[in-house]
Amino acid sequence: MSWDVSVQRFSREYETIDEIPETERCLLLGSRAEIRAAISRYFPGTSWADPAWGVFNSQDGSIEFNMGESDPSEGFMMHIRASSAVVPAVVAMCIAERWQALDFSTCEFLERVKNPSFGLEQWTQFRSQVIGDA
Repeated sequence: MSWDVSVQRFSREYETIDEIPETERCLLLGSRAEIRAAISRYFPGTSWADPAWGVFNSQDGSIEFNMGESDPSEGFMMHIRASSAVVPAVVAMCIAERWQALDFSTCEFLERVKNPSFGLEQWTQFRSQVIGDA
């Protein structure tokens, strides 16, 4: 169980998913090595023992980066099990790299909303109801 966020780059930056035309296609983010390097700048200590699956652990929780097998890559998934303390780094990374982070729970781009932690807060509340406080 995780808060899931998909990261892509488009031909332009969109405010909402409703703006994305049906003809839009994801652009390449870069090679997997370039993407791993970018992630590691914002999440130092990320383990890349499996180059397709990075794991970041901190006192705030964990993030798994599912890179997939494509190289170069059009995107990756983040499976987040952490407090909202990790969200500013996610947003900063996406802005700096010109990536867009789509929160699957709200269908909003994290770097475009006033409260990018909202989906994570809702997920944490749901998780606590299901399994109790961890």
